[in-house]
Amino acid sequence: MESKPRGPVLISTVVVVNVIWWMVMIAAIGLGATHLGRCNVQPNIPIYLIVLGATSILSLSVTYSRGNYQDGAGCILTSACMTFLHLFTFVWFIAGTSWVYSVYPPDYSPGTDRYCHQITYQFAFIVTTILWVTTTLMFICGCCFALVICCKTIGARRYFARSSFYGATSDVNEPTAGDV
Repeated sequence: MESKPRGPVLISTVVVVNVIWWMVMIAAIGLGATHLGRCNVQPNIPIYLIVLGATSILSLSVTYSRGNYQDGAGCILTSACMTFLHLFTFVWFIAGTSWVYSVYPPDYSPGTDRYCHQITYQFAFIVTTILWVTTTLMFICGCCFALVICCKTIGARRYFARSSFYGATSDVNEPTAGDV
């Protein structure tokens, strides 16, 4: 399967976004591991950051390695791994969303029951919010794209319905060539 060449702007944009995402996920792993016991109000928030970061990095790595396998068992295995990782990451993201948003706003004073380390909580909150905004925008753009494709298909169907068998347009009242 050949892909059409991509422009340098698209390639550089993808590279920059991927590098930023790698850095954010490495920071998520570091923050979660460093502050593992410092969120009394919801102890799953640091774990959420560690697992989200690890699965995202693993998912990106498997996605990059998929390009090495064009067909065969390697392609099937990497596709299955990618699918599993993406589904797991999405389900984990939903769980993390409930953990992060359910305790908003926590208390940033150590020693209280509603305490959560400020940087860890705010990082989890911001990453979760950015992921929801990105997911929503991608969904809206996908729906708009599908709507445009449907409209173009309907318009093309109407155009070709007016055409004769040979592609020439004619008025409906005129007899077609070959009618006797």
